[in-house]
Amino acid sequence: MKYVNFNNIKVKNFLSIGNELVKINFKKGINIITGNNRDKLDRRNGVGKSTIADSIHFAIFGETIREIPKSNIINNITNKSTYVELSFSVSENNNINHYKIIRTLKPTKCFLYINDEDKTESTIINTTNKIKEVLSASTELFQNCVIMSLNTTLPFMAQKRVEKRKFIEGILNLEVFSQMLQVART
Repeated sequence: MKYVNFNNIKVKNFLSIGNELVKINFKKGINIITGNNRDKLDRRNGVGKSTIADSIHFAIFGETIREIPKSNIINNITNKSTYVELSFSVSENNNINHYKIIRTLKPTKCFLYINDEDKTESTIINTTNKIKEVLSASTELFQNCVIMSLNTTLPFMAQKRVEKRKFIEGILNLEVFSQMLQVART
């Protein structure tokens, strides 16, 4: 069994986060992101909760959950280089590896470090695929199992039969059955 623990994320010039580096440390288990609107104390909107979820997703997959074009990800006030750094550890078979992903925009780059050793692939796409392989997660699985944002997550019981099957296959790493079905149909 593979266990993934997110340690922290550092974000700068990403969506509503400006030039001052924001660092969030995660604890083991479930982390709930809330916030306070400093301008309107009775409200919880517009404080950056979705931006944090988007930054985690961006670090891993190179895109935001809300499918924001890359040209709009850079903070429009500072218009400086976007920087997102995600640190996590993966334990599998009594072996723990520490990972760090750094993604930037302006210039567009992606770096992957495993146990402080640079394991960046030859292209951003190849590096992203390696990250997905390490985490064993697609964007859909990640959004529904890890991020679980109210704005983007469709409850399991509300999903169509095919979506439920794909979701369960993704969690249990059973995509082989869909592939076998496809072969049988052809």
